[in-house]
Amino acid sequence: MGEDNTNSHSKKRGTQVKPKRFLLTWFVISITFLIMDMLFGILGAQITTAITGEPVIQLAGMESKFLLGILFEVINAFILMVIYAFVYQCLPGDGWLKGISYGLIIWGLRVLMWAFSSFIMFDISPVLLIVTAILGLFEVTTLGIILAVLYRPER
Repeated sequence: MGEDNTNSHSKKRGTQVKPKRFLLTWFVISITFLIMDMLFGILGAQITTAITGEPVIQLAGMESKFLLGILFEVINAFILMVIYAFVYQCLPGDGWLKGISYGLIIWGLRVLMWAFSSFIMFDISPVLLIVTAILGLFEVTTLGIILAVLYRPER
């Protein structure tokens, strides 16, 4: 008597991405993440030094953790992509506006939370945390826009 809504519901909710597009997006996001983190790390230190007059000192032994940092960025890019795919339908806007929305959510949950907890737990310059939060806003909204442009689910 009644229609079976299972098919229409799964078609409506289901979004799939072709494997090649997924790998391309993952590669682009990973490379973008790496480049922006390196550039923003240098830029953030220079801005903070210019404002406070005190140099930002890199911790000893950080060079040995460089490859681990690269691996972390690649894994982080993958996680951000998967979460974006899950929340895609719920994000407001279309196209790159979805990316900005996602970037703002990630900024609040990732960057601002890190800055706030670092301020509470460690003796880090508030100027450095503010500069990092501002640069982080640019970083995650840029990544969100790239995700929105490259991620096109099949409907």
